[in-house]
Amino acid sequence: MRLRLNIIHHQQCHTPYEKTNAVEDRLDLHLLLICSFSTMDQSQTKALAALQPFVHLATTTKDPSPRFVAELIKSAISAPGTYIFTELLQTLACQSLRETDSQSWLTLLEIFSWGTYEEYKATPNLPPLDGPQTFKLRQLSLLTLSSPFAPSSTTTTNTLTYPSLLQSLFLPDAESLESLVTQSIYSGLLTARLSPTSSPPVVNVTSVAPLRDLRPQSLPALLQILQTWESRCTSMVSDLEAQIASIRNTASQRSTTQRKRQEAIDAAVLNTKPNDSPEDRKTGGRTLRGAQRLPSKRDIDAHMEGEGDDFSDSEERMDLDEGIGGDMGPATALRGGHAGGSSRGAKRNRGRGAK
Repeated sequence: MRLRLNIIHHQQCHTPYEKTNAVEDRLDLHLLLICSFSTMDQSQTKALAALQPFVHLATTTKDPSPRFVAELIKSAISAPGTYIFTELLQTLACQSLRETDSQSWLTLLEIFSWGTYEEYKATPNLPPLDGPQTFKLRQLSLLTLSSPFAPSSTTTTNTLTYPSLLQSLFLPDAESLESLVTQSIYSGLLTARLSPTSSPPVVNVTSVAPLRDLRPQSLPALLQILQTWESRCTSMVSDLEAQIASIRNTASQRSTTQRKRQEAIDAAVLNTKPNDSPEDRKTGGRTLRGAQRLPSKRDIDAHMEGEGDDFSDSEERMDLDEGIGGDMGPATALRGGHAGGSSRGAKRNRGRGAK
């Protein structure tokens, strides 16, 4: 069974998350995964469509000769847009080249399916490649080197240095490497960012198109990667559930605090409601010195937090201006109040007469 994978990586998924931005970062990661899968599926569909004419010739031609199959393979690896070759490799016509004089073409097709340009250079007696074929094999090799399935991959950061790529792809200079990466990006083969000014200069790859097939007997490595991915997903879900529980607990505590504050305010209003007594009627319903005032929000919060069982007397009392009749009785004080009112009225009348 042939498997083709879409290898997508994000730099933040390999580093510890900040607690304050964990949810936002993970939501961004989910959006990146969705967008990348949509884009890479299109590139895979186009590559499969470009290969179909060659697969049709290989399956419909009766008793194809080894020379015909070799020319068919040469045309397939040279055609624009063909990046997937397993369908052609699995046909009986191509498999018939095994253990024949044209087996080198079958080996070349296998290298284009899952090998690298470095393997091509290390394998003797293979057919020579022209310019477009060499460029395409280097592009496919770049996809393999950018994935965790690369034989020399020891980390999961997907950061490739210029010197290592120049050596693996047999490129003469950095300009050729940057041109290769740029054209691969525009062709939809990968998503990457060049960092030529870093030390050392690197190519940061974030996603790779699902255009490379797994090597034979590579399922154990695939299972290990899938198990690692499963453990990360489980950890992510557990962390999200813990954050949701913490948010709900905080909201419940806030609601309880607001309810207690409102109850304290209601109780304070009921305790300070003036009584309909004869003294209140004599003073016109005004609160004299010694009456309680409504506590402030700060007093209520301090009382709720247990800083004091009772409000302090200095904050409960409200000083009133006793006026002219401060030492007199209530009746005298009231008369003084009326006298002061008539005096002010006379002054206003005199002011009107002057005008």
